[in-house]
Amino acid sequence: MKPGPAVMFTGFLILAGCSPGGETDSVTGEALYRERIAAPPGARLEVSLEDTSADDPADRLITRIVVAKAGQPPYAFEVPYNRDDIDPGHRYVVHARLLDREQLLFETPTPIPVITQGNPDEMQLLLRRAEAPRDSQLEPQPDDVPENPVAPLPATFAGTLPCADCEGIDYHIDFFADQTYHLRTEYRGEENGTFDDVGRWAWSSDRTVLILRRGGEAPLRFESDGAAGIRLLDQEGESVESELNYTLNRAESFDPFQPELRMRGMYRYMADAAMFMECLTGRRMKVAMEADHGELERAYLDAVAEPGQDLLAVITGRIVQRVPMDGATPAPTVVPVDFHAVWPRETCGTPLASAELVGTYWKLTRIGDEAIIPIADSREPHLVLNDEGRVSGSDSCNRLTGSYELDDVRLRFSQLASTMMACPQGMEQADRFRAALDRVVRYRVVGSHLELFNEDDELLARFEASYLD
Repeated sequence: MKPGPAVMFTGFLILAGCSPGGETDSVTGEALYRERIAAPPGARLEVSLEDTSADDPADRLITRIVVAKAGQPPYAFEVPYNRDDIDPGHRYVVHARLLDREQLLFETPTPIPVITQGNPDEMQLLLRRAEAPRDSQLEPQPDDVPENPVAPLPATFAGTLPCADCEGIDYHIDFFADQTYHLRTEYRGEENGTFDDVGRWAWSSDRTVLILRRGGEAPLRFESDGAAGIRLLDQEGESVESELNYTLNRAESFDPFQPELRMRGMYRYMADAAMFMECLTGRRMKVAMEADHGELERAYLDAVAEPGQDLLAVITGRIVQRVPMDGATPAPTVVPVDFHAVWPRETCGTPLASAELVGTYWKLTRIGDEAIIPIADSREPHLVLNDEGRVSGSDSCNRLTGSYELDDVRLRFSQLASTMMACPQGMEQADRFRAALDRVVRYRVVGSHLELFNEDDELLARFEASYLD
């Protein structure tokens, strides 16, 4: 007899119906929505882990967590399960909902595959706003939801699209069921003209536009061509008026390539095993112990505060499909071709969300190309810009106050002042921080990170948004 589902309420912990004994594991991540509206004070988050291969619908729910009074996004979650309950041949998914009492506010548009068949156990869930209920007797029902032009998944789409100053651009896109994609673009006739990218794909709210998000770059937008293809749209999401071909067609079979690119992710090394959670996709992958892994491992061990801690690492990596030692299904694996850096105080943040420059608590993570060193018993260095043109913060040794001027992407700090305490540690770092602020002329917000630049477009400082309870 299969054990009943486990239900966990965070805040008040109630764990019922768990399998006796056995090792536990969990699906983790965060859920968020893109609309700039506040969740009601009593909103609750529900995240369910389900076995879609179960014959009996009553056996499909493995675990559900309920976060009472969830607050504002992003919402961190952890859905525990017993490993003995997992069948490698079954398909498992997570589904998240945000509710106010019994009213559904947001939910994942489709369940996200996890755990088995090469799917991740850590991810970012983008919630879609629920439609208001309709009274079928008072108004007509909406038209059928448009078919998903990239289903079934995984799928490969390819084709050659126009290029303004080359012979054409060859596109190859692999779409995956966990809403991630791999993209390769090759500029014909150009040396070193091949570029790989990874990210997450999502639908517009009306399911007519397919959006491929690419970190700091402008997203790509496509629409269905009504057949078996997707047509590239312009940056405003409008159709391109041209007789040239802007359509990518579905390949007869899934034909994945191995992307190789510079990537950021949370790296962990413990017990002779390494994992890498790539920031843009949220996909957690094993790391191959080859190529430049030795340098990555050494830098991690030098910087880590405790065993098994996650640190942000920057590498040039290649994503390959390999069969793990403890399984039979190929799974994504990262080969660290080149190691670049680890940043101990930085995380992936929330790549799909865009923090506001004003009103956000910005934690300093690096000055130039050097990581910030935490100072014991001191405030962390940070900045907060208010909507009245004032800035406040700390350099970890002294409080900072001053003014700022903002004009599009131009940013200038002025009248910066600080208290005059002498600190036994960190004075040099504090001085460098204040000196960097004096040279700022431009800023950029990328997801949850703020970057400040000088007149020569050199990176002066990088911050990460911190969301206070």
